Amino acid sequence: METFCKFSIIAFLVLASGVFLSSPTQAIRTSEQDFGLALEPSSDNGDDIIPIELSHYLRECLKKIGEECGSIFFTRIFIGKKNVIPAGCCQKLLDMGEECHYTITETVISRPEFRANATLYETRAVDAWNECSQ
Repeated sequence: METFCKFSIIAFLVLASGVFLSSPTQAIRTSEQDFGLALEPSSDNGDDIIPIELSHYLRECLKKIGEECGSIFFTRIFIGKKNVIPAGCCQKLLDMGEECHYTITETVISRPEFRANATLYETRAVDAWNECSQ
C-alpha cells in the first residue's frame, strides 16, 4: 500500500507540473525501482494518451488549483485519506470550477492504474466538491 501511495503522489505531482501533459510519450522515470513510474502509454495501441487540446485545458485547470491543494484533493479522492480540506483549497476548487474538477478526475481515472475503481473515485470527487460547495 505504501508503494501505491508513493506512486499516486508522484503521479499527481508529475501531472500537476505539466510534464505528463506537455509530453505524454516522454518516459519519466523517478526512482523506477520503487515506483515503476513511466509515463509512456501503458498499452501498445496508445489509447491512453491525452489529446493535446485536453492537455492544454487540464494544464490551465491544474494551475488554478495549485500543487499543494491539488495534492490534498488527489489524496482525498484517489487514496481515500479523509484529510481536512482547508478553506483556501476549497475556494481554489470552486474558483477552478466543477468542469475542471471532474475533467481532472476523469482523466486520472482513464489511466489503467486507476480504471478498476472508477466508481469509487467518482463518488469521492463528488463528495469533495459537495463538501467545498456547502
